[in-house]
Amino acid sequence: MNIEVLEKDKGKLKIEVKGIGNTFPQLIADSVWDEGAQGAMIREHPFMEDPKVIVTGSNPKKALENAAIKIEEFCDEFQEEFKRALKK
Repeated sequence: MNIEVLEKDKGKLKIEVKGIGNTFPQLIADSVWDEGAQGAMIREHPFMEDPKVIVTGSNPKKALENAAIKIEEFCDEFQEEFKRALKK
């Protein structure tokens, strides 16, 4: 996965997530909403374009950083629960 910042303004951040499908960028966009910002994942063409995530709000960079932290915590929690479930 490679991330490129396409647009960076005071109230808007647009990134392109290269080398990955739609699922993870959509998770990022959805998680941004929990941080009080607005997020959307777009992909103009399913075979020709990499997905982009657009975050708008008062501090889109901070919202995206916080969303990434929460996604990481969620993945850690899922991994632990999965390990417990396999032991049953």
